[in-house]
Amino acid sequence: MLDTVMLGLGFAGGLIYLAAYFSLTRGWVSGSSYLFHGTSVFSCIMIAASSAYSQAWPSAVMNVIFIIVGAVFMAKKAIDDRRSYPTTVVDASELTYQSEEPELTAAA
Repeated sequence: MLDTVMLGLGFAGGLIYLAAYFSLTRGWVSGSSYLFHGTSVFSCIMIAASSAYSQAWPSAVMNVIFIIVGAVFMAKKAIDDRRSYPTTVVDASELTYQSEEPELTAAA
C-alpha cells in the first residue's frame, strides 16, 4: 500500500511541476513569482520523498537541491519585498494640508 502511495506522490509532484512550468511558458505566471517557486518547491518535496522511498538517490538529491534553491529565492524575495514597501501607517497628527492660502479661500 505504501509503495502505491509513494509512487502516486512522485507522479503527482511531477504533474504539479509540469503545470507550473507550462504556466510559466504560457506567460500566466512570472518566473520570479511566489506562485511559481512555491509550486516548484512543493512539487520537488513530493518528488524527493518518492525518490528517496524508492532509493533513487540522484533524483532525491537533485530535488532537495531544487527545494533549497526555491526556498532561498522566496526568502530573499520576501526580505526585498518587505524592504521596498514603505510604512503605510501614519500618525494623523503628522498630516498637514499643503496648499496656498488664496487657493483655500477660493475653494471655500
